[in-house]
Amino acid sequence: MSVDPSPLPIGSQLAERFQIRSFLGRGGFGIAYLALDLEAGDNVVIKELAPMGIRRSPENVLLFQEAIGPRLRERFLEEAAVLSHINMPGVPKNRANFRENGTAYFATDYIPNAVTLDQLIRTKGCLVKGDAVHIFRSLMDILDLLHRKKILHRDIKPTNILVNDKCQVFLIDFGAAREWHADAHTSHTILFTPGFAPLEQLSERAKRGPATDIYALCATMFVALTGNPPPSSTDRAAGSTLPSLISLRPDLDPLLVNAIESGLALAYADRPPTIGDLRELLEKFEEPPPETTLSLLDETLLRLKKFKFDRRSCPSCQQLLFEPKPLRRNVCPVCRESLLKRRPINERLCPICQSGLLSALKNDSPLAICPNCSKGLLNYKRKSLLSNEQTATCDTCDTRFEVKAGRMALMSHEEMPPRDFRFWRIQSGRSKEIWKCSECPAQFDVQPDGRWTQAIPGIKSKYQSLYPDEWARIAIGLDPGAGNATCEVCHADYFLDDGNITLLDAREDPYEFADTYLGRLVSQEAVRWMAVGKSSAKPGYICEHCQTEFDKEQEYLRLVTTTNKRLAKWIDRPKKLEDWHRIAQGLPTIDKEDEFRSTIDAVLREAYRKGEFYIDPEGIQIWKGSATQDGEAKTSSLLITHDEIFYGGLLRKRRWPTDAIVAVWADDSQIQIQFSGTKEAIGYEVSPIDLNAHLMSGEYEITLGPRDLAARLTFELGL
Repeated sequence: MSVDPSPLPIGSQLAERFQIRSFLGRGGFGIAYLALDLEAGDNVVIKELAPMGIRRSPENVLLFQEAIGPRLRERFLEEAAVLSHINMPGVPKNRANFRENGTAYFATDYIPNAVTLDQLIRTKGCLVKGDAVHIFRSLMDILDLLHRKKILHRDIKPTNILVNDKCQVFLIDFGAAREWHADAHTSHTILFTPGFAPLEQLSERAKRGPATDIYALCATMFVALTGNPPPSSTDRAAGSTLPSLISLRPDLDPLLVNAIESGLALAYADRPPTIGDLRELLEKFEEPPPETTLSLLDETLLRLKKFKFDRRSCPSCQQLLFEPKPLRRNVCPVCRESLLKRRPINERLCPICQSGLLSALKNDSPLAICPNCSKGLLNYKRKSLLSNEQTATCDTCDTRFEVKAGRMALMSHEEMPPRDFRFWRIQSGRSKEIWKCSECPAQFDVQPDGRWTQAIPGIKSKYQSLYPDEWARIAIGLDPGAGNATCEVCHADYFLDDGNITLLDAREDPYEFADTYLGRLVSQEAVRWMAVGKSSAKPGYICEHCQTEFDKEQEYLRLVTTTNKRLAKWIDRPKKLEDWHRIAQGLPTIDKEDEFRSTIDAVLREAYRKGEFYIDPEGIQIWKGSATQDGEAKTSSLLITHDEIFYGGLLRKRRWPTDAIVAVWADDSQIQIQFSGTKEAIGYEVSPIDLNAHLMSGEYEITLGPRDLAARLTFELGL
């Protein structure tokens, strides 16, 4: 059972600037507080990195696993740094990012008189359509700007949307660090709220993009309009259906319904690819797929006759399919040239002089640091060989102390009573553990959360308090968030740990690896495939032109990803290469070809009924065959044209204007025709006739009966 870290006590102070006023809420990844900015004098929102399962010590320190804590803090702060450079409507301004209590924090502007969309729905019920469209369009405007800056939100849901009393909409709580944490723990379905995360976000390697945010946005609008989120993408992939939005809210504009449901397509490639495309759906419908008309069927049958494919070509775009080989182990996936080189990071190397080594001093019982000057080292000396009393002299300020039975007194102030070591240590302002350089005066105090604070030299800088691994990077001339490995050719920055790799930064991106995987945690074995374009990390084929990807499984190819809408419906399904070409060209697959050909009879029949075929080449005769009128024994000829109906033999024919028909109906053997001015219909036993159709794809013949004739007359006369 996961343990949720307790919130910080009210009144706690962070970064010597922010004072916690109240607890705002908790998610699976962090805790939010309302705080007072002591510098600006106004309120801010503080977000604390505090994932589920992390325990808080009595000293308020969050106790992360050693393997994951440093990188998770860095991802959290890297994301905060990106957001601090965003100055746009709809995203609260980021004021400060900092490390404390074993974790990381960032502070954003507080939006007064605002509630989350979740609170709005729970207190006021489902949104009316006008409010829903306003919020939908506002969020699209925000996301459009973010996506243009190549920033994905990654965690859109009602609790991460604020609406103030002026109906302004804000997007909060971005999720890049959350994704990294999910990849590290393979717990995507726990860290992402069911109903709002698309399938690709629940995969360690699948490509994410604007359509990932579009799914979450449309899921958010679904719950805003219905009160309930859509079924989770995993449940839908297993067979659960998406409820019809128009049936749940008949009052909604069909354009709004179409836009939301299009954005909720399970397959990435089936969704609108950009916010601009989603916005267009609010203005017009996508063209519906064409019906199976005779002309379309004929054209398809003709293409099926001519069908052939190149076994080396991509089904999606006909460019060459490439079968990549995995990158050599430990080769940089960005440039594919040089081996990655571990940096010589040494947590004992002094970050100040960059040459001395740091060693630990216990500053407790007895003290190591002078309580008077707070920097000199105390030298202890027994008063005599057999005495338990000592003197301690500072090697910097020469202050002398008398030491006896765990207590110290200033020798120059005999009237001051002896005090215990803890009193003097508090007086000095130094920590119980000190790290001291062997070459320069540098000293570092160890904070309860494990950070080292630079005590001597005491010059304040942006690097005043860091964790040991961060100081170690400063010691070799790097930023504190730099990785532990680099490429000597392209200088890409990496963090390697426990068989996993994270690309932190890349100055160039010739193969677009950084564009997809920057900041993502993947295994070092998987990256060998991903670097050459195989996101599934399995053998197979890729098209470098359209990014379609297949896994190779004996004689089958399993589709991994594609931008082709026809193919995308079959992602993660194995098919033979010929079938993939057939699907891409809109042709029936091998196993469906016979069934498809059998539809020609039904389509030809429907085409006749709708006036597309005539019995004669001149296009005059609707029907010509033998028939027997009710009450007569003799069979005669029945001829029907646009203008007239003829019934009888050579010597005697009856004639009616065709447009005098007022009703017609039929069964399998007889047709009943009623003419104007009559009370009763005339019945005819009609013999079936053959219709020969000459199509581009070949010659076809179908047999027509009384029901077909009745349908044709109904169509012709508009009955």
